[in-house]
Amino acid sequence: MLIAAAALLTAWLGLRASLPTLDGRASLPGLKYPLSITRDAAGVPTISGQDRTDLARGLGYVHGQDRYFQMDLLRRAAAGELSALLGPGLIDVDRQLRVHRFREVAKQAVSKLDAQNRALIDAYVEGVNAGLASLNGRPFEYWVLRSRPKPWSAEDVVLCVHAMYLQLQDAEGHLQLQRGLLRATLPEALWQFLESDAPEWDAAIDGSHGIEPRVPLASEVDLRALKDLPVLPPEQVLEHLNLVGSNNWAVAGSRTNNGGAIVANDMHLGLRVPNIWYRARLVQTGADTALDETGVTLPGTPSIVAGSNGSVAWGFTNSYGEFAAVIRLVPTPDGSDGYLTALGPRHFDYVDEPIEVSGAPTQHLRIAQTPWGPVVGNDWEGHPYVLNWTAHDPDATNMRLLELEQAHTVDEALGVAARAGIPGQNMLVADKSGHIGWTIAGRLPRRFGTAGSLPQLSTDAEVGLAGWLPEADQPRIVDPPGGLLWSANARVIGGPGADLIGDDGLDRGARAAQIHADLLGASPPFTPLSSLGVQLDDRALFLERWRALMIQVIEHEHAAGSHEHDAAHEVLLHWSGHADPADAAYRLVNLFRSQVQARAFYMLIAPARQRAVEFHFEIPSSFEGPLWRLMQQRPAHLVASYYADWDAFLREALRAGEKLPAPCEKLASCTWGRVNAVRVAHPLARALPMLAGFLDMPTVTVPGAHDDMPRIQGPDFGASERFSVSPGHEREGYFHMPGGQSGHPLSPFYRAGFDAWAKASPTPFLPGPPAHVLTLAP
Repeated sequence: MLIAAAALLTAWLGLRASLPTLDGRASLPGLKYPLSITRDAAGVPTISGQDRTDLARGLGYVHGQDRYFQMDLLRRAAAGELSALLGPGLIDVDRQLRVHRFREVAKQAVSKLDAQNRALIDAYVEGVNAGLASLNGRPFEYWVLRSRPKPWSAEDVVLCVHAMYLQLQDAEGHLQLQRGLLRATLPEALWQFLESDAPEWDAAIDGSHGIEPRVPLASEVDLRALKDLPVLPPEQVLEHLNLVGSNNWAVAGSRTNNGGAIVANDMHLGLRVPNIWYRARLVQTGADTALDETGVTLPGTPSIVAGSNGSVAWGFTNSYGEFAAVIRLVPTPDGSDGYLTALGPRHFDYVDEPIEVSGAPTQHLRIAQTPWGPVVGNDWEGHPYVLNWTAHDPDATNMRLLELEQAHTVDEALGVAARAGIPGQNMLVADKSGHIGWTIAGRLPRRFGTAGSLPQLSTDAEVGLAGWLPEADQPRIVDPPGGLLWSANARVIGGPGADLIGDDGLDRGARAAQIHADLLGASPPFTPLSSLGVQLDDRALFLERWRALMIQVIEHEHAAGSHEHDAAHEVLLHWSGHADPADAAYRLVNLFRSQVQARAFYMLIAPARQRAVEFHFEIPSSFEGPLWRLMQQRPAHLVASYYADWDAFLREALRAGEKLPAPCEKLASCTWGRVNAVRVAHPLARALPMLAGFLDMPTVTVPGAHDDMPRIQGPDFGASERFSVSPGHEREGYFHMPGGQSGHPLSPFYRAGFDAWAKASPTPFLPGPPAHVLTLAP
């Protein structure tokens, strides 16, 4: 017992040793002037000093103190170096990631930085390493892993941005490959049908609409004539949900109570402990160039990602534009190690990448390179293909987002956005004079080849990406007549601007349409707090017609004398119209639609599935348009012979949707909250489940769903932050984050803010009064 107590005490003291010092005085080499770091009761720092590089050094210091392990995972994920820390179980992941050679790209990107940004990054890096060194013990995760943290570097800053490219864009070109495969194997009319949109849900700012689906004629496609095809969807399809999210909007000063414009933002991402973002306020005083900037930072990088600088406020949603081209390599006739191009045959260039593995020998990855980029896989014919991705270009990650902090107007901010090297985002901006604007933040590439995100061949005359679009050609909208701008991962504009952005997985516009309607319906004048009601809108408007269809199917069965579905019918009568955790009807309707969608999509693409047995197909968001036309018209020639008719198809989908998941015993008590509880977990908790209660956030049930409503919420996916702010009136704004500032489980800031996020209780956008004061001296 004494030995066990001594071991626990030693572990406890070791854990406490890695808590940062929050008060007093300390030295920070490299500072030009003394630097103040105050933290409020939630641990949010305000970093104040006279020099901008000192602020960068201070931000690095608090990141190194509070979030080093998170930063380490980000850089290792981007570089494909996870095995060196986490062991052999991550080798396959590293092999998949290392093919992009982002560490080499990061080195080149750093070498191209201008002197001012390089100075800021160098100061930040030195601050990170000083913050880590200030701890009396290494962060606890390294004790668990029996490892020691490696110092931070300038290239690691760029790698953290690359980690966001990997999270926000298609790193394998999968969607383009799928489109190419379907084009090659399906009748033209069927392919065009699947490529159409859901125009009834469109909510583009310019009022444009997508392509109305045309149901193929029996003379063009007859699924009943095709026998022995794979019709049913794979079992794992319903378990894998393609969650997308992020909402933002801007409200012009003409609609507010003080003439200042407003921005609201809730970026939806995977949820884990600690949260991806870290709050901070940077204040530069006593200088010609004053600065007072508040918002969220990405630990590992030195800038405010989204927030307000007192003159302009900004936020992002992922654009899902085309930032890569898939190039299928045509093999040489003699079968040699190469491929054909328009200028003749070429040989691969090979690069050897050593992959260090903790507790195991180093492995090697041989990467085939082409002038367009690396070979990332094989197409449906077994031939290698290349991903020509902007992220592989050092100029795509240039750190110029830092310039936003000195923007004073919407026009200045939009200019910075067009030059900034970040993953392409819908950026909405508001300024204190009441103006609002939208653009794509992140440089847009020129693209060769046909429209529609189809793969190209290496023998085409013009292949891949063709440099960058000039800044002046970047699409933008400023001060629209209605005084409102919004985006939610769907198409924002039509026409030539939409062609410049492209479509690499755009969401349908149902969520954007609901947001727009909420904004129009808000009681005037609009205030930052008005945004919270929009962000929390969990009305299931998108599923209303699916509920009606489900009732129709049940009543048709009832009229035929079947009472098999009476329990489901009773549940549907108590539909709340919301993604409410207590609503059993929402879960039932949501699952019914998912069953219908999966069965219809995989039935229609059966010839492609037969051609490419191993290919992993994904259902595009736009399929809702073709799917609903099928439900309305129910053409006999578009239901496979596996089903007697569409009625039989819908009955099977209904029965599958009524099957109860493991935690449920009855339909009436199987509520949405039973299957959609939110579990925000620490990365180590899965490997060490005995620590889950100590490391994870509390399990909660909150409204919202993974479907088409503003409040996107899945078990481990949702709003990674929520805020609304009017520049110059920051004290009227609010902020939420699903976790605390610190990554240390003994810190009082570890869980601070999670409860307010879960309950959607407004908390101030600005840090509160100082609870801790640390002065750093040169």
